[in-house]
Amino acid sequence: MKDLRKERKRNRELENKLFILDAAEKVFAKKGYTLATMDDIAAEAQFSKATLYRYFTSKRDMFMDIILNTFDEAHKNCIEIQEKNIPSEEKLRELIKYILGYYNTKKKISRIFIMEQSAMKKLLKVDMIKHSWHSSAHPQVPQVFRKKLEETFNVMVTIVEEGIRSGEFRDMDPKEVCYVLGALLRGFHFKGPVREKEYTLEESTDLIHGFILYGIKKIRK
Repeated sequence: MKDLRKERKRNRELENKLFILDAAEKVFAKKGYTLATMDDIAAEAQFSKATLYRYFTSKRDMFMDIILNTFDEAHKNCIEIQEKNIPSEEKLRELIKYILGYYNTKKKISRIFIMEQSAMKKLLKVDMIKHSWHSSAHPQVPQVFRKKLEETFNVMVTIVEEGIRSGEFRDMDPKEVCYVLGALLRGFHFKGPVREKEYTLEESTDLIHGFILYGIKKIRK
């Protein structure tokens, strides 16, 4: 017979853990990783600090879980796009729009990687700003992060492969396409000082989608 009390306890613990992680993400986004404290997170979550330590040993553990959950969420949504019954060109556009939008929703956490690079290198043992979607070029990436990055990268590759098989895309190396696409997406999000114009999500999506599909070479008649 199913023990409903144990099940309710597990559900309650999972709910508390997710609630704490949500509070921690808000604190990290507001104060940065270095300045954030367990006291800050406890106050945001409206739990005692002792309760936090029941679920996490440190703010490092919380931050690592936030990043892993971010990877999982991105992978899940990319899979949903890949499995849609629409042309590969449309899947590619939806994927670009989703990733740009997701970068934007996580921009405060992303800023931590830029502003606190020394802390992030020590914490994660990798320079996250320099990672590519495909992590094999960076053997120092922890295995758990490597696996998450590979999963999302492979969804992108699958979409391009489907487009090649259907005749929508020309025959090329799907992984090379996705290396370039990943670089474009990161570069567009982490904009440099020379970019003067602000782009909407739709404008950003159309620009990157167009360059990936057509490039800049003029078609000769």
